[in-house]
Formats: sequence, structure tokens, C-alpha cells
Amino acid sequence: MIQDLIQWLSSSGGWGIPAALLFSILLNILGVVPGAVVTGVFVLLWGPLAGGSLAWLGEVLGSGIAFLLLRRGYRAGTGKESPDWRWVRSLNNWPRNRQFLSVLTARLLPFVPAGAINILGALTRLRFGDYLLATALGKLPSTALEVLIAHDLIHIREKGLRLGLVLGAVILVWWIWKKRE
Repeated sequence: MIQDLIQWLSSSGGWGIPAALLFSILLNILGVVPGAVVTGVFVLLWGPLAGGSLAWLGEVLGSGIAFLLLRRGYRAGTGKESPDWRWVRSLNNWPRNRQFLSVLTARLLPFVPAGAINILGALTRLRFGDYLLATALGKLPSTALEVLIAHDLIHIREKGLRLGLVLGAVILVWWIWKKRE
């Protein structure tokens, strides 16, 4: 499947980048494929800067659209602005800056699924602009890490040591995170 995607995008000419962006947005709305796979394909095709930027933009736009669709679907289906759950009431009563920081923090944590953040944000009264800005800022480090890993995998002969060190650091952070739970 990845080879087919690479072939399709590379043979699309001038439509390759808009098609890739649309593809990335749709995948982020659906939450089917991990963003790292898409980032890797984009880095392979357009290099670290352009490919990484395209992946980041697709993730941010996809998350924003998912947020709006989820919010609209919940409100249309229930007739309520947000559920009457204790933790939702608590989040809704937080000051605006604290709501923003909570989304930003969740986006910065590497092991929190993006779809869960989309759903939780949509169920609250969090402002869309705050959600989108926190998502955009919070996705920068994880996208940069995905770009670095993808670039090093593509150039493994020259970058194998750095790749090993980065993956070792990621595994160590994950292990420490799991031990704290």
C-alpha cells in the first residue's frame, strides 16, 4: 500500500502536493493510519522540510476538521452543547488559557492518541481557534521527530547511528512513561 501511495503521488505531477495534503487530511479525520507513515512518505517524496511541513499541515487541518465534525455530530445527535459529565463540566469551567494549555499539553505528549484529543475537545466548550492553535503548536515537536526518523531511515547508511540514538531515546522515554502509570 505504501509503495502504491508513493507511486501515485510521484506520478501526479503538479497535483501531487495538493493530493497528498487532501490524503493526509482525510487520514487524520478518520484516524486510520499513524501519522508517522504519512510523514515518512512525504519526506521520501519531497524532502524533510517540504515533506514535514506538508505532513504537519495535513495533521493540523485534519484534526481541526475532525473536531468540527465531531462537535457538530454530537450537538445534532443529542441537542446538547456538551455532555453533563463531571470532567467535562470541570473543563468547561476552566479559564480559557487553561483550556488552551490542556490541549497543547496533550498534543505534546507523544503517546496520547490524536483521535482521543479530537473527541475530548469536541465534547467541551473549548473555542475552535484555541483548539486549532494548540494543536498546531503541539504537533510541531512530534512532526519534527517523525521527519527526523523518516529521514534517517531513508539515509540509514549515513544516519544509522543518529537513528539508533533517537529511537533509543524514544523507547527510554516511553518506558519511563509506562513505569509512572
